[in-house]
This record gives sequence, C-alpha cells and structure tokens, in this order.
Amino acid sequence: MYRLTTLLTLCLAWPAAHAASLQEQQLSQLLDKVARESSVGTPRAINSDILDVGYSVEGNELVNHLSVQPRHAAQMRDNPKDVRTQLAASVCSNDGLRLLMEQGAVLRFEFSEYESNKPITTERYKASDC
Repeated sequence: MYRLTTLLTLCLAWPAAHAASLQEQQLSQLLDKVARESSVGTPRAINSDILDVGYSVEGNELVNHLSVQPRHAAQMRDNPKDVRTQLAASVCSNDGLRLLMEQGAVLRFEFSEYESNKPITTERYKASDC
C-alpha cells in the first residue's frame, strides 16, 4: 500500500513539476530575448544624469544596469524611498514589464556611479509590487 501511495503521489506531482519546469524555461528564453533586444543601442542616455548601460539575465531576474552621474547618485543615496517610489510608478505603468512580472520575472535595477562603478542602490520589483 505504501508503494502504491508513493507511486500515485509521484504520478500526480510529475506533470505539475514538468509544467513548472517548462514555464521556467520559457520565461528564461523570453528574458534572454528581452535583454538582447533592450540592450541594442546601449549605452544610451535616459536623461542628463542616467545612462542605460544594458540588460542581462540572472535566473528569473531581468537586470537593467544603469550608470549615474555622481551628483545625482548623491541625491539617490539621500532619498532611497523616493527612488523606489518613482521607479515603481514607472515599472508598474509599463504594460510590457507588468506582463513579464506576471509570468514570474523579477525586474532588478542596478544603479552605479558613472566611471567609478561605485554601487548606489539595487531595486527589485515583482508582480505583487504593482
């Protein structure tokens, strides 16, 4: 009876595990594609203070690498809540980014100082943040 229960449990769990694995693989492929396409033309200025250096993928995270002028970096360090709030508003108002998050992606923004690459902050967003 124990073997039958174990076998039944495995048979029921396998399709769910396989489906999750397939979803993870599809998400990984999608994130790779988005990172490649979004990195075309980088580095590019977002504004006079922030340079988009490009995108990469780490697991289920789409990572946007951003380089910031030192004076603006100081403002970001002094106002971390404002940085998160403003970035969240931008992320959550973007239909494409929200769709990625609904599929299980985490969006990560890595801010570092221009030239020195000194870290400023890292912000992560998932679907529940919107």
